[in-house]
Amino acid sequence: MFDIAYSQHSGGAGRQQQDAIWTGKSILQSRNANVSSHEESAPVLLAVADGVAASTRPARASRFVVEALSRHDHQSRLTGRQVRDTQAQLAARYAGGDTHGSATTLVAARVTESGCEIVNVGDSRAYLFSADGSCRQLSYDHTILNALIATGEVRADDDVAYAQIYQGLAHCLTADSEEYGFALHYEETALEKGAGLLLCSDGLHDAIGDAAIRDLYHRERTAAEQVGSWRQAVIEAGVPDNLSIVFGRRRS
Repeated sequence: MFDIAYSQHSGGAGRQQQDAIWTGKSILQSRNANVSSHEESAPVLLAVADGVAASTRPARASRFVVEALSRHDHQSRLTGRQVRDTQAQLAARYAGGDTHGSATTLVAARVTESGCEIVNVGDSRAYLFSADGSCRQLSYDHTILNALIATGEVRADDDVAYAQIYQGLAHCLTADSEEYGFALHYEETALEKGAGLLLCSDGLHDAIGDAAIRDLYHRERTAAEQVGSWRQAVIEAGVPDNLSIVFGRRRS
């Protein structure tokens, strides 16, 4: 069995919720959703999509993408092909009029009896917490900075503070039929008993930082308690952006 917990917060009063999540059984796109949880048997699909604020209709894009993925046959492997097909559907639906260019990031996971398949585009993330509490990021941030590092134009250095513009997205899913050449990242890994899987928008990792995400994790907590801990940390940080968290732990 897989214990799943999730929560959302849009941030300041009147701010639109541009994220959408698939919890394994329903879509959530709420201005303020307290922590909820349920159990699912494997295989189960989970997803977080973060609408790109600079695009025309970000909330529509994120919701469309998770709705499309929710219809994926959970018995079949999750691959980059499904994500590219989803982008094509997004373009077919919204690449025209005032919705042209609507965009979203995505991180999705298909959890099986013993492992998981991860696909992401943009900077929504997936973290794996092993049964002993150690953590590693499974996703890849498709940012301008990482693109420059990959080509050798800049050097990866934790001691260098790069301008905010370099944290902008280099790739995302866009309602534009010409935008089919986006990069995506695929990862497949084992998921042992007691391991946890976190999917989140940048409203978590940008708000409190990667180190705090890891430090706030405690393997003794229930899935709901763990999501509540991360959510509270973001609230204390002022909820600077839309927040979406989906966390699951393999119980057996």
